[in-house]
Amino acid sequence: MELIGAFEALRASISSEELEILFTHVTVDEMAAIPLLEKRQRLLLFLIALGRLIDTGSVCFDVSRLDFCRLSDDDDAFESLRSNKISHSRDALIAHTALAERCSLVTNEKRLTARSRDQGIEVLTTTDLLALVDFIAPTAPSVSSGVGRGPRDNVTS
Repeated sequence: MELIGAFEALRASISSEELEILFTHVTVDEMAAIPLLEKRQRLLLFLIALGRLIDTGSVCFDVSRLDFCRLSDDDDAFESLRSNKISHSRDALIAHTALAERCSLVTNEKRLTARSRDQGIEVLTTTDLLALVDFIAPTAPSVSSGVGRGPRDNVTS
């Protein structure tokens, strides 16, 4: 589903300083791996235009990029977010960054949502985030979306 107008709604909230979107190299790496060129280019461009690159909240061997991560003494939280499974390291780095930054995590993944909430991280779905900026996805091409703003601090994806 295309979300025509979502970019503009998010940009309006960012411009009015009601919203800040943070992202890590992990998010960039995941988007860069999208096989469809046009989708990959569009998502990367939107991310760069709307967000701010920050270091991950922890370091993970074979995932972290050394110039884009920071050391953490909170290994218990990271391991809990990772469920002690190496395959969950990327998601855990993003969630641990939200924890370190004290900001909301935006994800549609149910397991990551549960693990993050167990650590006290506020979790929003993409739909939740768009609702905060008063964006409602059009149900038909003739429906226009309103651009509004809802108060938010920071979110990371």
